[in-house]
Amino acid sequence: ATIHEGKLYCKKINGNVDAFLEAFDLAELPGTIGIAHSRPGESPGVLPRHPFLNMDKTMALCANGTSPKTKYWEDRDAALDMLDAAGYEFQQIFPNEKGHSPKFSKDGRSIHGAECTLHLVDYYYKQGHTIEEAMAIANTRMYTDMVTVMINQEYPDSIFALRHTRSMEAVMENGETYMATTRFAFPEELKNEPMMLPLHHVCAIGREGIQICKEKMDAEPVSEMTPYTYAEGYRRLEALLKSEKAPLYFDELESAVGKGMRDLWPGEHTFIQHARLVYDLLWQFDREGRLTREMRIQPTRMGDRHRWYFGLKD
Repeated sequence: ATIHEGKLYCKKINGNVDAFLEAFDLAELPGTIGIAHSRPGESPGVLPRHPFLNMDKTMALCANGTSPKTKYWEDRDAALDMLDAAGYEFQQIFPNEKGHSPKFSKDGRSIHGAECTLHLVDYYYKQGHTIEEAMAIANTRMYTDMVTVMINQEYPDSIFALRHTRSMEAVMENGETYMATTRFAFPEELKNEPMMLPLHHVCAIGREGIQICKEKMDAEPVSEMTPYTYAEGYRRLEALLKSEKAPLYFDELESAVGKGMRDLWPGEHTFIQHARLVYDLLWQFDREGRLTREMRIQPTRMGDRHRWYFGLKD
């Protein structure tokens, strides 16, 4: 999704990046500011998901993360019911046999959490809040293991980002600003060091720089990274990537850290930055010249998925 001359443009497809480039001429996405998201695969017949658009098609939002069951699910469900009562229409409505949040109380069906977040931003923005306030309030109600980025055609020079837990780094160079959830996504020729955006604060990113706004989520703290987190995490992830289980794809590494290495983080908070640790350590292993990467097709009940599998040379 991009913005050009005050208008939002969006294209999406089920398929990999090559399929996207075959389907669309990128001239159909004009402008010098935009957001994008790729996923390893979707179920046959499922509508392409990210970027999500509001009903007016003036805002677009992408999100990265997971939605584990927590004490915050009740407010997420109530937020969806509020939007439904206010007349919002949803594109990603699913049967919900497992009771996932957010779900409608009237029939138990679920929608994608990122779509609910976007409509909440739209709702609070139209109630008279600034875009930064609306984003902070919406993400507080949808609190989970997530990072969101969005654009609004009324703000044609800014991308708004908000980290709950997940990584989002930005780097400025030669009059341009790049953002990504992992350093592997940045152009290799960039020389400047990326900056990790702060937790819970709305950030406005543009060509001229990165503004950390005063608006922030009213949310429970996240367990922070410490020198021990990195040192002991390095040792354990190194052992995992050298074990007979390797190579492993990112979700397997993330699950191993999130479920089996909680002791690496101080505090008894609901969320830890487990995905960030995996991203950071994979990058460290790569800088050491030890990381191996292999793209494999993984058959699943939802269809074939292209995934990167990681290991260590030694």
